[in-house]
Amino acid sequence: MYISSLRIRNFRNFSTAKFSFKKGVNTILGENGSGKTNALFALRLLLDESLPRNITKLRDSDFCRNLGDWRGHWIVISVDFDELSSHEGCQMLKHDAGHVDGSEKGTLTYYFRPCLKIRKALFEASGNQVLAQQIIDEITIEDYEPVFSGRANANFLCEGTYRNLVGDFHNFVFPDPDDRNFMAYGVKLSPLHEEVSFTFVKALRDVVSDLKNYRNSPLIALLKGLESEISEQDAENITTLISEVNDSISELDEIKKVSSGIQDTLHKTVGYTFSPVIDIESSLPSELDKLLQKLSLTVGDNYVDGYSGDLNELSLGGANLIYVALKLLEYERKQEADKAAQFLVIEEPEAHIHTHIQKTLFESHSIDKTQVFLSTHSTHISSVAKIADINILGLNENHVDVFQPSNQLTPTDCDRIERYLNATRSTLLFAKGVILVEGEAELILIPALVRNVLGVSLDELGISLISMDSAFFEHISNLFHPERIRKHCAIITDLDTSIVPLPDDEVNDSKYQRSCRNSQKSGLIRKGKLDEHTKDNDFISAFYANHTFEVDFIGADNSIEAKEVLSSIYQQQANITKSSNLLENHAVEVFGKEILRLAEKVGKGWLALLLSEKVTSQTYIPSYILDAIAFSCGYKLAPKILYKMCWHRLSKPMPALEDDEKPLQFFSNNQTDMNACIDEFKERCADDDLSYLIELLDR
Repeated sequence: MYISSLRIRNFRNFSTAKFSFKKGVNTILGENGSGKTNALFALRLLLDESLPRNITKLRDSDFCRNLGDWRGHWIVISVDFDELSSHEGCQMLKHDAGHVDGSEKGTLTYYFRPCLKIRKALFEASGNQVLAQQIIDEITIEDYEPVFSGRANANFLCEGTYRNLVGDFHNFVFPDPDDRNFMAYGVKLSPLHEEVSFTFVKALRDVVSDLKNYRNSPLIALLKGLESEISEQDAENITTLISEVNDSISELDEIKKVSSGIQDTLHKTVGYTFSPVIDIESSLPSELDKLLQKLSLTVGDNYVDGYSGDLNELSLGGANLIYVALKLLEYERKQEADKAAQFLVIEEPEAHIHTHIQKTLFESHSIDKTQVFLSTHSTHISSVAKIADINILGLNENHVDVFQPSNQLTPTDCDRIERYLNATRSTLLFAKGVILVEGEAELILIPALVRNVLGVSLDELGISLISMDSAFFEHISNLFHPERIRKHCAIITDLDTSIVPLPDDEVNDSKYQRSCRNSQKSGLIRKGKLDEHTKDNDFISAFYANHTFEVDFIGADNSIEAKEVLSSIYQQQANITKSSNLLENHAVEVFGKEILRLAEKVGKGWLALLLSEKVTSQTYIPSYILDAIAFSCGYKLAPKILYKMCWHRLSKPMPALEDDEKPLQFFSNNQTDMNACIDEFKERCADDDLSYLIELLDR
């Protein structure tokens, strides 16, 4: 059997969330603060016997903040099982959690809800807003109870179901708690720890202290019960030796002197009547189980024979590897037990571990029969994960969404995407928005434009800029869809419209015109395919350079930057002057042909690198690139980011600002009112690139 889904309602940063899981390895991806740890903890609440028993009694801070007032609401966490087979352990699990519909499916649910007294009071106050609100206001966390149930078939992620079974907090209507709808709520039961094996490897940060700590050390967990495997004769010999060592230490004259000194001091201080009788004795445990737990790890050096030192001598990465090894050995030992299922949960294994080891660790468990759950923000791990086995957390302000990127994709589509991610270690699965570009020129120059002109980085905007051949646009952008990843993906490509006039009849084309015409035809075909591909999908859109990236960059009135790189391309002034004159020409057939010639001469990537070094705050960003940026942001940017952009523009030379005018003199309104300042900037600098971007955004 295996866990097919995890459903969460009102827990921590999850308002409503559903994770879909497969057999084998499942990966939960997400940026920092998106809820990866919370999702794994939800699993642990239901299945991890190593958690303290009182952990199921949650706190008010465990309720989702989006609720506003948590009082009266429920936290509901459910895991759905599939393939509950004829295995003995599975049969016990099926008896407790299996649905009675003849299927091999089951559900285990955890409720954190108001106690029966409060639920009855709310039911009796239904329809009476004043009385119901008074009851709600007086609820404390002590009025809540944790409950486990099996076989529940209600979907609490559905708003209608939640209103019917928990309560309608808008109309103050609450269900009768005596109406025991077992099909919906399930049958109350104890935790199912005995039926499954669950091993949790926490995020690796400071594990040296854990390895030395009696309560947390995975070594102690491995040593527990080991005494039963040691022969009776060996155990008796060890016990005898320990007793002799204790006696020998206790009888040392130096020890006796210290003991007598303490006793004499007590007598002098409080007298003989009230003084306790003390002695110093060696207390190494002679019981074998306690003695084994006194064992500790030492570490050696591959290059120094016979050396063994303390754990503190290890690097963080080395200690983490030992910790992982111990936890995995613990997991392997648990596999020997005859359980219904084995679950291995690893939180962010990439911490302090070399990238090659990350990938090896992941792949070594991807072929195991046990169901594995990994949380990560490592591109090295995500790149080798199967798309069908990934859940992606998307953090949008205070709302967290869960995406399954393989929904409705064919196995061939998934395979192509997986091969691309494995080859590129791409960050596109972690971004808030994505821009796909054709090649290295855009990859080099666009970040420089955004940074110098707008004063922020693409990373600050949450945008991943991904370079790929245009043939991959459709395959990779398939990830972004209402049924998959609900984030915006902009495609930037060239329309390749001819830069020179073309005869009506192509038989009259010159060699150069023929080349331009062929490129134009290819551009129209590309546009047709992309327009069809993006049709009816609000999460992807294509944005086109009318000609090519280099030509449209110069056409945006950036000939100055292009002329400044000529000294890095030519040594003779005559060549520089000639090329400079061509770039200054306002006719696209002239400057376009020249910039393309330069790109061919030194390479598009190298030319883009040279141009990026000359980009300033006075450089213009082609409008189609600004369109793509706005789209990839979902047409939303936080006011504080736009405000920062305004101050950057005003603090640098720009055409709309007088030379002696400073930002402090620019804004007539309150400078701390960000929205007022943004609006004033847009009004007074209407022709500025930033004003164009602000106009695109839905603020």
